[in-house]
Amino acid sequence: MKADAASLDRNPGCAERLRREPRSAVAMTCQLRVGSGPWRPASLVDLSPTGFRVAWLPQCGAGSKLWVRIPGFEAMPATIRWRDHRGVGCQFVRPVHGAVVDHLSRIAPPRA
Repeated sequence: MKADAASLDRNPGCAERLRREPRSAVAMTCQLRVGSGPWRPASLVDLSPTGFRVAWLPQCGAGSKLWVRIPGFEAMPATIRWRDHRGVGCQFVRPVHGAVVDHLSRIAPPRA
């Protein structure tokens, strides 16, 4: 079996070990556009320089291309990498600077 065909362990502990960068928790609304579809609001849950997670995104599977607009920043291309009951994980085509992640986690921390 090819390595990329093996099923991915979606256990949160395994996902943490596989991440290239730690994720920062955030709570903000962003805009997503899948393919040439309409822009729609989504809840941004966490963010790292290489990717992000939104709470929910209907009718999209792993490998789908999308654009994300985070308030105050230009639209950025990304790819859906996984989805499960915790949300939809996406990878930026080009990583964002760590200072962007730090700024957003300061201005939009998750509610307690």
